[in-house]
Amino acid sequence: MGSKVVVITGSTQGLGFGYAQAFLQRGHHVVVSGRTQSGVDAAIDRLEADVVVGAGAAIGQACEVSDLAQVQALWGFAVRSFGPVDIWLHNAGYARTGVSFAATTPEEIAAMVRSNVIGSMNSAQVAVAGMSAQPQGGKLFLTLGGGGATGRVVPGMAVYSTTKRAVKYFADSLVKERRKAKDDRVLVGTISPGVNITEGLLREMRALPDAERAKALRQLEFIGEHVSTTTPWIVERILAATRQGEDITWLTNGKLLGRGLGMMLGRKRDMLSRYRIAEDTSA
Repeated sequence: MGSKVVVITGSTQGLGFGYAQAFLQRGHHVVVSGRTQSGVDAAIDRLEADVVVGAGAAIGQACEVSDLAQVQALWGFAVRSFGPVDIWLHNAGYARTGVSFAATTPEEIAAMVRSNVIGSMNSAQVAVAGMSAQPQGGKLFLTLGGGGATGRVVPGMAVYSTTKRAVKYFADSLVKERRKAKDDRVLVGTISPGVNITEGLLREMRALPDAERAKALRQLEFIGEHVSTTTPWIVERILAATRQGEDITWLTNGKLLGRGLGMMLGRKRDMLSRYRIAEDTSA
């Protein structure tokens, strides 16, 4: 397959960091990005210390994805450092979930729209233009979530899920444009990574009132997954993708049905004990 150049927005922690680990372990070159250079530098240090890297290397640059100039600068940094970009994975995003719309502040609403919607559009604008000018083209993947792929309404996620539904419409529009133009040199796809237990999700859990947190943790035991489980699986499918409109979905209806049957048969999942968050419910 050969070594690929991969840019991952929002990759200093959580899912994005997991993607970076998985690509590096497979010998690919990775460009890490986040809102601050200190966060990027810390992530690079962790990758170099923890990951058994093949022929790949990791570098990084700060990028606020809602600023088109910074996204363009990230592309330029990647090309100058490694050469043409083969894969652009837009993972950057902001979530404030588990609260009603009325309890969501105007600042949180604006942050979700900027990061999730405008950030996705900025990434697409830069990546599609840049890859279209490359002989080998490339792949652009946008991240869904919060019912964004299916339109499922999830209580406590009014704003976040609305922004992700907008990203779904946007991605479908890009795919249709490329199919209409009969141009598959740049492939556009989406990722629905499921409910991953990340630093951000744990912060949200700890911010909930005790009674709501206990209920949310029970749900998380059923639908939650470890980043170390989902990201290698997703990365393999990104690398193997060959068709326009590739949709990579972790938490399928089949998986949910299997888990439900497992619980009926007495198979209990233990997703949270390693994070010690359950102890916080008695604090």
